[in-house]
Amino acid sequence: MSMVIPLPAPAYPATTDGLNAAESAFLLALRWWVADYRHRVDPMPRLREVMHCAGPRDAAICVDQLMTLIAHTARAPVGIQCPQCRHLTHDEKLLLHAASLVQAGDGGLAGRLLRIDLLPAAAATFALGVLAELAELFSDAGLGFRRRRMPDDMPTPCEASTSPAWSRALH
Repeated sequence: MSMVIPLPAPAYPATTDGLNAAESAFLLALRWWVADYRHRVDPMPRLREVMHCAGPRDAAICVDQLMTLIAHTARAPVGIQCPQCRHLTHDEKLLLHAASLVQAGDGGLAGRLLRIDLLPAAAATFALGVLAELAELFSDAGLGFRRRRMPDDMPTPCEASTSPAWSRALH
């Protein structure tokens, strides 16, 4: 008789080299949105181009909605690197993890993580709707977010609810 032993999910990589196609496309879209926002340039043309190349063409609008929501409601500055940077920030890992959870059908945990670390409750609820649409568009294009362990520098929802506000290095 054989036994199947589930392997633990891998950790998030420190650099972009370890990301799969879905993660890379989503991260690049987030980073280009921020770069354009900082330069006061409309991010939609570049988002459309990135999503067109990656596959989920209509996902550009979801990325724009998500990032606009984050830009206006985040509790603290959000660490998003420039598009060429190889390193991943805590906030980038959090957004990748939330997208992965939503695509896997665990929106409840994704919402708790967003509320704990990034957004007020109402904004996190809205972000979940946008992430659900984005995850579906990625799935339809054959892009699946890899299941990974929660980043090591994030508290579990139980830890965060019983401890004082969790601090992080802001970028």
